[in-house]
This record gives sequence, C-alpha cells and structure tokens, in this order.
Amino acid sequence: MGKSSLIIVLGMGAILSFFTLRMNSNSNENSRTTINMFDQTQARLIANSAVEIYLEKLYKDPSLINTTSGTQKLFNGTYTVSLSGTLPNVRVTSTATFNGVTHTSVADAYLEPISFPDVPAGLYVTATALTNTKLTGDMEVSGANHDPNGNIYNGGYPAVPGISVDNEADRIAILNGLKKPEKVVGLKTSTGTIGHPSVEITSLGIDWKKIYQYLANSADQTFINDIPNGADLGTLSNPVITLVNAEASSNKQIKINKTSGAGILVINGDVKFAGNFKYQGIILCYKQTDLSFESTGTNQIIGGIIAAGKLVDIKTAGTMNIKYSHEAIETVKANLKSDGFKILAWYE
Repeated sequence: MGKSSLIIVLGMGAILSFFTLRMNSNSNENSRTTINMFDQTQARLIANSAVEIYLEKLYKDPSLINTTSGTQKLFNGTYTVSLSGTLPNVRVTSTATFNGVTHTSVADAYLEPISFPDVPAGLYVTATALTNTKLTGDMEVSGANHDPNGNIYNGGYPAVPGISVDNEADRIAILNGLKKPEKVVGLKTSTGTIGHPSVEITSLGIDWKKIYQYLANSADQTFINDIPNGADLGTLSNPVITLVNAEASSNKQIKINKTSGAGILVINGDVKFAGNFKYQGIILCYKQTDLSFESTGTNQIIGGIIAAGKLVDIKTAGTMNIKYSHEAIETVKANLKSDGFKILAWYE
C-alpha cells in the first residue's frame, strides 16, 4: 500500500512538473511572439513615417528626386529612403530597422497642381456680389490682352470682356451704373472685336465658396495684421498664394504697405493699399470685401479680379487700372507651387 501511494505521488509529481515546464515554455514563447510583433509594428511605423517625411522634403526641394538618403534615426530605430521617378510622379521606397527587424514600405505618389480659378474677364462680378458692388474713383478696366508688364500684347488678343457677369439683368445693372463707360474696354460678344463698353455675360456655374476655402487652405501665408513694406507677396518667377483675412484682425481692417506682388491674393474684409500698388495674377475678393487704393499714383492689377463675395466695394483715390493678362496668369499658374503629393498606391 505504501509503495503504491509513493508511485502515485511520484507519478502525479512528474505530471505536474511536465505541465509546469510546458506552461513556462508557452509563456516564454508567447513573450517572444509579443516582443517580435512589437518590433515588427515599430519597424513598420518607422518605414511609413519616413515615406511621409521624405515626400515633404521632396515637396520643398524637388532636386531630391532620384536620390537615396543616408541612414536616419527615428523612434529608436533607423531608416533609409530612395526617391525615384520623374516629377510629378515619384516612387518612395522606405526601409526601416528596429531591434533587428526590417520592414519596407513603397509608395507611388503624384504631385498635384494647384486648382486654378477661371478668370473670364478683367473684372468678373458674380450674381451674389453684384447688388452691392461699387466701382468708384478713376478706374479703367481692360479685357484686352496685356503682357506681364501691363503693355498691350499681340494686338490685345486673346481678349476677354472688360467686365463679365452671370446674367442679362446683372449686365444691364452694371451698364446703367457706369459713369465712364468708355473706360471699360474689352471683347464685345456682338462683334467679336475689342470695344467699349465691354460688359458681357459669362456664367461659370462655379461654387466660389469651395474655391475660396481651397485657396485659403492652400495659402503659403496668411495675414491678419497690417502687411509691412518689404513683405514677400510673390514674384512672377516665385508666385505665392496670400490670404489677407481682415475679418480676423482686431480692428477688422488691414493695410498693405507694399508696392508689388504676384500669385493669387485672396481677400476677406476691409483692405487698404498704401502706395502705388502693382499685382500680377489674380485677386479673389470673397465674403464681405472693401478694397481701397489710397495712393494718388497709379495702381495696377495685371491679370484679373474676381469679385465673388456678398458685398464688394472697390474704390481708389488715384488711378486704378485692371489689365487682363493671359500671359501673367499662365506664368503664375506655371510657377505656382503644387498642392502637395497625392498617394496613388501603397505597398508593404
């Protein structure tokens, strides 16, 4: 009986020892699996983050195309990135290592251009802006084609209307309000030639709220205070999108102390231009906009103005010339920064 009990006890002990060892083995195996999964996840995170980092770098410096980075540190691991292709297309290959685990992520991306608003006239006034739009002072609007310096180009062709609106009722309202119709020159639909007064219908059917928000989000810079002389508002070779949000300023007004700029100028609120002002490109007036050109000299917009807000008031103490320029707009369009990279495909 004693021997039988001893055998049973020893047998149970052996069985328990076996299960204990097995449980310990499983626990160690589970721990190793958990650690390995963490290392894999961390390596993947580093590789994916590196793709985003180098797309931003390439966006700022296109000369990085067809280059390979050195080994970089990130999240206690390392990575290298290769950029290959011909812009606007690029393939980004990112290889990351964390605790001996390697992960590779590959992304195909496309550099999207800025969505450019249509400019159908020297001055385009939408139906929503028309009832409150005022054009005061010595203002000339020309839809004849000019070069980027404001000189008549190619006999004024391709020409657009001096002023365009959305419908016939708006056209009649603008014509009845012109004090100097001879100063509104441009393409006349009835004859197909350049003449005056040039006020024509161009119904674009555009949602200007979306255009405004898109450009505001894409802006290179935003001003909610006075813009000092010397501020960079862009050049034809390096145009920028500038948002001037006077409605967000403390006194609801912004003064621009600058003589020139190029690109797309998006304006919301009461903006006053001090000094002779020259802008090459597009001025988009949206929401409630009051533009005042205070200089007694000559102010020039070479490109076009789009008045798409609920209330737009443009007045000048000196001379205001709006000169349509296909060449200035196309130059700005060609040189303006892209909207960033869009991921087309992702491989891991």
